[in-house]
Amino acid sequence: MPAARIGDLHRRAVENFRSGCRRAQEILPADDLEFLRSQGIRPQFAYDYAEDFVKYGEPTVGDFLRIAEIRRDYFLGPMGGGFPAVVHEPDLPRKTDELGGIPWLARILVKARCFLEGSLCDDVMYGCSGDRAFLKQHNLSLPGFLEIVRDAPAVLAPPTPRR
Repeated sequence: MPAARIGDLHRRAVENFRSGCRRAQEILPADDLEFLRSQGIRPQFAYDYAEDFVKYGEPTVGDFLRIAEIRRDYFLGPMGGGFPAVVHEPDLPRKTDELGGIPWLARILVKARCFLEGSLCDDVMYGCSGDRAFLKQHNLSLPGFLEIVRDAPAVLAPPTPRR
């Protein structure tokens, strides 16, 4: 996935959000959204990252690019270009749930795994302000944490989503 094209998509999504667009399916033109889908990336990802960038100045464009690349590689590699069933917010660990005595860890592990696999529902963002605060507290980055979850699935197997 050419980083220049993805960076351009992020820039346009940010401009469109600043101009008043408040729907993921309209944040980019149809051909750009189709390109993202071909890379395993849902429109909600572009929308959420544009919204938070405008409101908070983060996640950075670099984070957006790297996270999109990790997702694309996983989508085209281990996922074989398929999307699994969506995991909905009530099935995720609660924000107050702890893993090993660490608040938020259970939730972010499941969110990262679901994002990586393409099963995270549109109502939940991997990289939200809660995730960013948790990762900053533990001196980790959004792309770095996603890489850890990708590379160490047996060691960091997230709790099973609640059902």
